[in-house]
Amino acid sequence: MKNALNKVMPVEWVRRSNCRSRIARDTSSVLLAVLFSSWSSVASASDAEMRAEMEALKAQVRRLEHRLESRTKDHKGPNHDLEHAAKSDLGSAKSDALWPDVFHYKNITLKPGGFFEFGAVHRDRFMGADLATPFGNIPYANNPTAHDGETRFTARRSRFTLQTDAHLDDETHARLYFAADFLSAAQTANLTQSDSFNLRFRELYTSLDRSDYGLHVSAGQMYSLASLNSRGTTPDTFLVPPVIDDQYLPGYTWSRQPGLRISKDLPYDLQIAVGAEAAYTNFAAPGVNFAGAVAPIPANGVSQTLPGTYYPGAYTQNPIGGSLYNSLNAVTFNHVPDLMSKASWDPTILDRKIHVEGGGMLRNLNDRTFGGSHDVWAGSGFIGVTVPVIPKLIDFQLSGVRGRANGRYGSASIADATFDWTGAPQPIHERQLLVGVTVHPTPKTDVYAFAGGEFAGAQYSTVFLPKTAYLAGGVYSFGYGNPGFVNSGCNFEGSYTGGPYGLIGSCVGQTKSLRQLTGGVWHNFYDGPGGKLRVGAQYSYTVKDSFIGVGGAPKGTENMIFLSLRYMPFN
Repeated sequence: MKNALNKVMPVEWVRRSNCRSRIARDTSSVLLAVLFSSWSSVASASDAEMRAEMEALKAQVRRLEHRLESRTKDHKGPNHDLEHAAKSDLGSAKSDALWPDVFHYKNITLKPGGFFEFGAVHRDRFMGADLATPFGNIPYANNPTAHDGETRFTARRSRFTLQTDAHLDDETHARLYFAADFLSAAQTANLTQSDSFNLRFRELYTSLDRSDYGLHVSAGQMYSLASLNSRGTTPDTFLVPPVIDDQYLPGYTWSRQPGLRISKDLPYDLQIAVGAEAAYTNFAAPGVNFAGAVAPIPANGVSQTLPGTYYPGAYTQNPIGGSLYNSLNAVTFNHVPDLMSKASWDPTILDRKIHVEGGGMLRNLNDRTFGGSHDVWAGSGFIGVTVPVIPKLIDFQLSGVRGRANGRYGSASIADATFDWTGAPQPIHERQLLVGVTVHPTPKTDVYAFAGGEFAGAQYSTVFLPKTAYLAGGVYSFGYGNPGFVNSGCNFEGSYTGGPYGLIGSCVGQTKSLRQLTGGVWHNFYDGPGGKLRVGAQYSYTVKDSFIGVGGAPKGTENMIFLSLRYMPFN
């Protein structure tokens, strides 16, 4: 703006100077004419005639002054507008200087982010959950919670983020990213009066980028390499569905956990990555079988290591957590991290930036029984695609996983593995699939529709064990999805153990699949220098199917409505 003023002001100054010169010349001519006429009148006329002529001359002078004044205003007009524009732009520049998008400390750029959120959820079947839905807990008809709903208000997902960037040298860039919310619940957290929920961090990682090598190294807690990216393979480009539910929806593959990742740029818009991530195994315990027996599992989680003392099946399922872990939560045997790899391709086709990715994960499951360790390897492959079908109007995304022991990477959290009769882990075959479309009818509005599901395969065995001093002999059913498990009580309220009507029938009801259809809308009511004010609504319908067992295959359903009001002061 300053340069523009420097160029325009000299021109206006010349114009105004010329105008003033012409005005001065015209004024002098008028005055000389007046004096000459007055002198002539005095010399040749009477006093009465002189007074009349003087009045006429005065009127003529007033008319000339009026004309000159009008011409002066016409010349001042453009310059006045220019001066007003200059003041306005200078004011905007001062405002931008007072309210920067980022802050600086030494050679570091700090960018705050996040939002305040008031959220609400209504479920037609009680789950005792906040905005993150534990899909595997959808109740069957035997549970009283299946016959009453719930409505929750919350501000716990309000989030704060901070990103720092620094150039260590001409080729090296360093980034730190931190995100936190209040979706943690310590023992003091309650809904009684104070609602004292505590802070937790979602992401905390650092990245180093070398532009000369095309190398990116990230370490810390971040979204898994198995999660879908919008481009490349780095942790800052992960893509989540635009739903309000903080557990997203069945079929979406993700995990936030500590890990190390190395990505490498390649020609032709390609990028490859490898990573190692923290491991954990979700085990599924055996249930009551047709003979009324439950396969033996030590309730206290203590490993039985004396050969001959117990028959197979007496094994450790989940050791209890120790130092700096919550002692109420189990910690599984894991001595090898989950190993990941991914390749991505981001070409531009017909003015559309398309993202295609594919990769795999390798997991090690282990436990220890009878003085020996059981190690089982399990692998899965995953794919993902994002396409702007019509740029800035319709976006499409698809992702999927197929393999063994990938359950904990799905939003439904189906078990990774079960046990056979020797106590060795048995990985469960699982599939995850998600497809969705997001439409942008206006620059302020997003409308989306998604469908997703997670599907598990049966993995089981049935054996006869003789009677001992520590074990009642008989037929025992092990595994996941065993048709010998009893489901006869799943459709009768109160038939669960400890119910008000006693044990009418058992309900093992192991999950075979979880599927969801969902849709929603986001609208920005304000998006400007004061941040962004956004309102959203979502509806979802979820179906939980169990494996068939003695008494049938029960089903559970859940209708949910979510509302969200977000104010984003840093956007």
